[in-house]
Amino acid sequence: MIDEKYRWVAESFRDLLAGVFGGLAAVYTTQPLDTTKVKMQTFPNEYHSVFATLSKTFKQEGIRGLYAGSIPAVLANVGESATAFLAYGRISSGDQYMTGSKTHQELSLLSQAACGAGSGACASFVLTPTELVKCRLQTQYITGKAAAGVPTKPFAMFMHIATKEGPMQLMKGWTPTLLRETWGYFYFFGGYEAAKKVLMTDPDEISLWKTAVSGGIGGSMCWGFAYPLDIVKSQVQVGTLSPLQAMRGIYSEFGIKGFFRGITPCLMRAFPGCGALFVAVDYTKLAFNQVVLDPY
Repeated sequence: MIDEKYRWVAESFRDLLAGVFGGLAAVYTTQPLDTTKVKMQTFPNEYHSVFATLSKTFKQEGIRGLYAGSIPAVLANVGESATAFLAYGRISSGDQYMTGSKTHQELSLLSQAACGAGSGACASFVLTPTELVKCRLQTQYITGKAAAGVPTKPFAMFMHIATKEGPMQLMKGWTPTLLRETWGYFYFFGGYEAAKKVLMTDPDEISLWKTAVSGGIGGSMCWGFAYPLDIVKSQVQVGTLSPLQAMRGIYSEFGIKGFFRGITPCLMRAFPGCGALFVAVDYTKLAFNQVVLDPY
């Protein structure tokens, strides 16, 4: 049994570790659809549908093209998930202290969703540079930058941006990323917790399919509400536009529909990807609790 004085440290490490495994599970189940989403967002005149984009990418670039940017995607998702779940747990603990709640499950659904929004804001700082590298790698075949001597490996791309464009450019797209993560994580955790309340009579129950469905619902709600901000973020990180210029350009060329281009592969990957994420997170927490926090 862990000493109560250090229990919060162990719980923080547990949440961090759970986020790492959750991020890994999410990436490797859905990476080709993420590549498809980014290409449809940034080059809508060339990539019109999910299956056409998948097919064209595979023919031109092979299986490696479908998994282009997977290493920065792993770093992005692992960093994002680890930070988000760590922050979610700590913000929840603070909320419990202020409201006199004994457990996270005693918090209202609105409070749980607000904790999620706070965790998303924290994750945006980790996510922005890794998302920038991922988007550049996923689209450089189209832009022709690969042939022009721009690096094709994640770390080399990271260093190229830092040295050629300046260290501050690694945070390019942070504003739309912050808005997307804060808004999206409100629904991500809110949707997950709401689905759990409906599907599980015992708040401490862990069920493989119920957890996967709850996570899928939370992920779908997150992307459904935050998707327009993701399009703006991708446009900013791949091009030279400001967020406002990107929004004006999308609207003037495509109208409101332009803010939802690529949403099909995004939602196709959101449900299984987030389902896998929450399964990995909850079972990692369960194992950690049984081995470290409450072994007897």
